[in-house]
Amino acid sequence: MATQTHPAVVVGVDGSEQSFIALDYAADEAARRHQPLRMVTGLLWPLYVPAMSASAVPVTDGLLDAAQTMLDGAADRVRDRHPDLDVTTKVVMGGPSGVLVSESDRASLIAVGNRGRGGFTSLLAGSVATQVATHAHCPVIVVRPGADPAAATTHPVVVGVDGLERTEPAIEFAFEEASSRGVSLTAVHVWAEPPRSGSDQFKPVAYEYDEARKEAARQLAEALAGFQEKYPDVPVFRELICGLDAAYHLLRASEEAGLVVVGSRGRGEFSGLFLGSVGQNLVHHAKCPVAVVRAVAAVSA
Repeated sequence: MATQTHPAVVVGVDGSEQSFIALDYAADEAARRHQPLRMVTGLLWPLYVPAMSASAVPVTDGLLDAAQTMLDGAADRVRDRHPDLDVTTKVVMGGPSGVLVSESDRASLIAVGNRGRGGFTSLLAGSVATQVATHAHCPVIVVRPGADPAAATTHPVVVGVDGLERTEPAIEFAFEEASSRGVSLTAVHVWAEPPRSGSDQFKPVAYEYDEARKEAARQLAEALAGFQEKYPDVPVFRELICGLDAAYHLLRASEEAGLVVVGSRGRGEFSGLFLGSVGQNLVHHAKCPVAVVRAVAAVSA
């Protein structure tokens, strides 16, 4: 099919149950955004062949046809769900991660299942989801199993705020999603009281809990400044949490959320190399879909 020249929601489909869950989510997102949906599969032989068993033979036209047939069937599934949605399909020779990262240059959003074919059940999220979330040039939503589709428009969007400028794209994306879904937004800022031993002599003399909390509140207010005016339709709730483990608190928030949004890296990460530890934990264990937004990504509605 013809390649779309304008931004689309892109979803990786490999024939697995998880990828079809991501497909349904991506179709709903594209319909809500009034954008096209582009379905992509990366064909890497012999590591991956959609809807077929691997055997030691070279890639043939028959295998490419099988991949396209799988996508065509998936496209029919989408059209049954959203008859007016502009849907295209694309089979690309290459590893799934690299293919989706390449597609991200022309996408407004990428959706991917948390684990595709070949993943070990109940272990960490698939390498494709992690790599795409780390390196894509647009926001990435990792759709985890068991996500309730209705929660997208009934449960709040949660965004993790660390007070750094590079989280601004994640905050704006969270506001955009909350606005388009017609739900509230909860901004969570986890701040750490300096650790202490059982003896007060190890508590920093100059440290004042109340002052530290005020500083955390100021950082959160500054991070949200301007966005509440830009999105007046979005009710905003602020949560200040004193703790050392931001991932733990965001995981708890994911139990009642329709979407959790984080930046691709937190404090102390080497730029561009890794998905931050908070993002890793959420992609692996969150109870709802997780959006990872890179600081370099230009967010588009």
